[in-house]
Amino acid sequence: MNSYRITKGRIILKDSVLDHHDLIVENNTITAITQDQDKYKNLETINADRAYISPGFVEQHFHGCGTYGFDILGESDLYHIIDFLKARGINTFVPTFQWNEKVVNDVARRIKESAFLQHYIPGIYIEGPFINKEKKGGISADYIRDPDPDLLKKIIHDTRGLLKLMTIAPEKEGSRELFDCLNQNGIVPCFGHSNCEMKDVYITDQYKTSITHLFNAMSPVSHQRSGLAMFPFLNRNTFFELNGDGVHVNDEALKMCYRNLNKERLILTSDAVVSAGLEYGEYVSYSRDIVSNENGVRYKENNVLMGSNLLVNDIVKRFVALTGAPIWEAVRFVSCNPCVLLGIDDRKGSIEPGKEADLILLDQDYNVIRNLKQTAQ
Repeated sequence: MNSYRITKGRIILKDSVLDHHDLIVENNTITAITQDQDKYKNLETINADRAYISPGFVEQHFHGCGTYGFDILGESDLYHIIDFLKARGINTFVPTFQWNEKVVNDVARRIKESAFLQHYIPGIYIEGPFINKEKKGGISADYIRDPDPDLLKKIIHDTRGLLKLMTIAPEKEGSRELFDCLNQNGIVPCFGHSNCEMKDVYITDQYKTSITHLFNAMSPVSHQRSGLAMFPFLNRNTFFELNGDGVHVNDEALKMCYRNLNKERLILTSDAVVSAGLEYGEYVSYSRDIVSNENGVRYKENNVLMGSNLLVNDIVKRFVALTGAPIWEAVRFVSCNPCVLLGIDDRKGSIEPGKEADLILLDQDYNVIRNLKQTAQ
């Protein structure tokens, strides 16, 4: 079904919810939002029955789900991940890696060779390797390196144009050269896993910057020492990831960010790992035993938090209940805003004529009840 109209739905726009309009899709492209029912009466009709019509969700910082992790992938696992995520309304995802050269290069090759995979995967995210060991969090020490411009150039070359986001620690000697190299290659520098002070952070309005999971694995907000967590409070142009699973960041801090930071730069992320979307229990990630329970996902050996067992479809519901945010705003944090950061907002991330029909339906409790995204040919 490539052409259809959706009637009697509540259309989630970037800044509101629109009622009493039909949404028109032709050849998998949104062509109109209209009250002229007669003009499109010959199209196949979907009666949304007051369900919300939403852009598909984006997992922008995402290590795996449903027993699948990007550290060890079978030949068909990326396809299984797509199916697992689509059932939850997540139509775009950015595989996120600790820097294991063989693993990263293998996944980049698979994506680059498949138009189907590229329809769902706009690029990859490397969390490191040029970070501070003092703030490594869940990153294995084996995958951390001192700033090395030659190594960065090799990584950029080997990832075949797919590298879109990379975490760096700005206080490390030589990191400014990395920052410039990333910008020049169209890759967004993401400050994180860092013990820096604000004086170490490069501020630029010429290029995009982002913060890797705000508050986690970084120097904190403090009246005595100006840590990295203060950056988005002082520079409202930077994007920032906010993990809304209730474990990585406490509820009061989530509400503080929602009420005080730039909502056009807020990206709700999950930092999901292999156990996301599954029952609590024990799993394996990067050859290490992990435990998934109500306290998040932690390494069994030392109880260090290393990821989330929620995906962004559940985080959206939780965020609305916690903050009182309108549904259109919470959806923007997992659709439009990450697409702007990734540079793909010209074709997806919001419901507008001319964009892809990357659409899902949500019930009144914001559960995903149907995914209308068509499989790429």
